[in-house]
Amino acid sequence: MIKKLKKFLIGVFFLLNFTLTSYADVYNLGGMYTYHYHDGRYADWGGYARVSAIMAIDKINKEDFLGEENKLQMLPENIIDYHCWPSNAASMAETLFKKDILVLTGADCSSPAVKIASVASRYQIPVISNGANASTLSSTKKYPWFIRVVTPSEEYDRYLIDLANYYKVREIAYFYTTDAWGLGAKEVVHNSVIKKKIKIIKEFGFARDTNQSIINDYMQEVSDANIKHIVITGPTPDTARVFRAINKFNLNKKGNTIYATEMISADEAPDIVEGSKGYFAPMTLLVKTIKLEQYKDMLEVALGEDVDINSKAFFYGALSYDHIYTVAHAIKNMNNDNTRINSKNLMPYLRNVDFEGVTGRVYFSDKTNDRINMPLQIVNSHGLDKLSNTVKFKSIATVSHQGQLIVDESKVLLPGYN
Repeated sequence: MIKKLKKFLIGVFFLLNFTLTSYADVYNLGGMYTYHYHDGRYADWGGYARVSAIMAIDKINKEDFLGEENKLQMLPENIIDYHCWPSNAASMAETLFKKDILVLTGADCSSPAVKIASVASRYQIPVISNGANASTLSSTKKYPWFIRVVTPSEEYDRYLIDLANYYKVREIAYFYTTDAWGLGAKEVVHNSVIKKKIKIIKEFGFARDTNQSIINDYMQEVSDANIKHIVITGPTPDTARVFRAINKFNLNKKGNTIYATEMISADEAPDIVEGSKGYFAPMTLLVKTIKLEQYKDMLEVALGEDVDINSKAFFYGALSYDHIYTVAHAIKNMNNDNTRINSKNLMPYLRNVDFEGVTGRVYFSDKTNDRINMPLQIVNSHGLDKLSNTVKFKSIATVSHQGQLIVDESKVLLPGYN
């Protein structure tokens, strides 16, 4: 009887051991990415972000980053093109939260991210964003289930006013959208112009996707008032409409300057490109490293085309790649600590991740939902590159450790100059 029991226990041991060593944990991810805008136009940066996320998942799995048997998975049916649009963003997210997902990735636009993060709190499922930078999303109290691999917009927006001050601008026209991100930017701009003693002569707040004719009417007022300097804080499609109006009224000319918080995409219409030529925009500074070069090479293979490292699409792609690796590092740390892998346990581990990504060191504030210490540059549109038929941006300024702009005048192309 004892021998039989012993054989039985040995059998159970080997069966359990085989089961534990052969069982594969698959961690399902949901994704909300923008590869088409609300108006139907293709968003190249959203396409890069989605491709980069899938690319990161493939690399993590092939290299057994989570262990030989553990894998990340983001099924096509768990990826939604939400058009960078707030309407229905919450209900779209809810369809994913009701599935067996560990975390929701993407959510790269601020206004819909606010709605997505609110729903996440009900389901207690983390949302990690690669691009939503509205200041309101910093609050861990309001959005305890949200985190982002970017810094808030106020860290960037104020440098546009610093640059305007550098060019001795004293009067501006200001255009902003009345969504969560635009209103947050408005507060920063207002505070910054007061400090720099710059006066806002004309100010226009408008809803996202406002009709072009209304934007034209606003720009007519700017033209009639002979205001030479324009600041724009709004999502890319709305910023593009302002540029179209600038072109219509021939305000992109010598003596004028233009500042906007969004980089336009490479394939915008010719009149938008002309209206924006010479404008300035803030963007994350990607330091050239071996990891960044390797990422660029992988992305070019995945896309089947050359990529412009100074394009908006490339920046968002790199941030997307790192936000997937943030999830992977959190899971790996949980496994090392023998912590059960579930959405609730994942959130604090996401907040404590610290690694070198393709965009630099990825680590987070213990007081906010924000990534810490992302370096900043300001880029300058040099208009259409005829060889590649895309908009070309040049890096013309960086920020010192003391928070001061360092401008390279030799690279600047101001409006009205070739």
